[in-house]
Amino acid sequence: MLKINLEKHLNFDNKIYIAFSGGSDSSALLYLISDLRDRYEFNLEAIHINHNLSHDSKKWEDHCKTICKNLSVPIIVRSVEIKPSGDGLESAARKSRYSEFESILQEDDQLLMAHHADDVAETFFLRLFRGTGSDGLGGPKIRRSVGKGTLIRPLLDSSKKELLDFIKQRDIKFINDLSNFEVNQDRNFIRNNLMPLIGERWSNVSSRISNASKLLQERNKTFSDLFISKYKNLIGPKIPIKELKKLDSLTAIDIIRYSIKEQGIAYPNKKVSQEIIKVFLLSSPGPNAEVSWSRADMDQPGGRLCKKDGHIIILKR
Repeated sequence: MLKINLEKHLNFDNKIYIAFSGGSDSSALLYLISDLRDRYEFNLEAIHINHNLSHDSKKWEDHCKTICKNLSVPIIVRSVEIKPSGDGLESAARKSRYSEFESILQEDDQLLMAHHADDVAETFFLRLFRGTGSDGLGGPKIRRSVGKGTLIRPLLDSSKKELLDFIKQRDIKFINDLSNFEVNQDRNFIRNNLMPLIGERWSNVSSRISNASKLLQERNKTFSDLFISKYKNLIGPKIPIKELKKLDSLTAIDIIRYSIKEQGIAYPNKKVSQEIIKVFLLSSPGPNAEVSWSRADMDQPGGRLCKKDGHIIILKR
């Protein structure tokens, strides 16, 4: 049975949008929020992004329009053209989708997305296998900024099974995208092959992993707060090399990482981090010393470190 207190995440005085694909998850969220609207009478609207990646895309768009009409929920439909580059089709679609969201959201608007505990578990494994550090394994936040508004994920503590049970109970019609079962995509392989296999041995596996990810996120925040408080005089776009060399390499690289994060640049991987230590801390860097990197999915800009006036200078690539 689906038990969730949606009210605690929302401000009914500000407009609420729902990212509505028509799939089971976003359909469950739309109906849940529509029920709330009938009680609290807030301003609600849906957003459907047609990625035009399937021959059924127009059919899905029409389905979303019909559902919203039946619920008396206004809907914004945006049709986009996906142009994948080196980051792959999934990442290109995500970037295009978020670009549309940012263009719609105004100050204090809320965008609700239907990510749930199974999504968190899938992302955990996906990042783990890619060699992501503790920051990436900490899982998604319930709230974060998107453009002028705020993205909210109110279903993170709910499982896919709970959402499907709700869908069945309410007899809600939804889109079943068969491409979600094509295991050539890493996430689909984890969802359709790995998670069921683990689930045969351990029950409620998605909730277990989601809870672990949440605990890691909380510990990451505690560490970050303490670390930034202690080294705030060194964290920034210009880091004095002389001061860094007084510290152990693990502390020094964390100062560089937090400085990189402050500039909105993608974290370097372990190999690049080791190169940074070698170039700037274990030797005497010359005037042309430089280390650069990029992020494979290009969700964040790559970075470049160079030396100037005895400092490491952090730049976007």
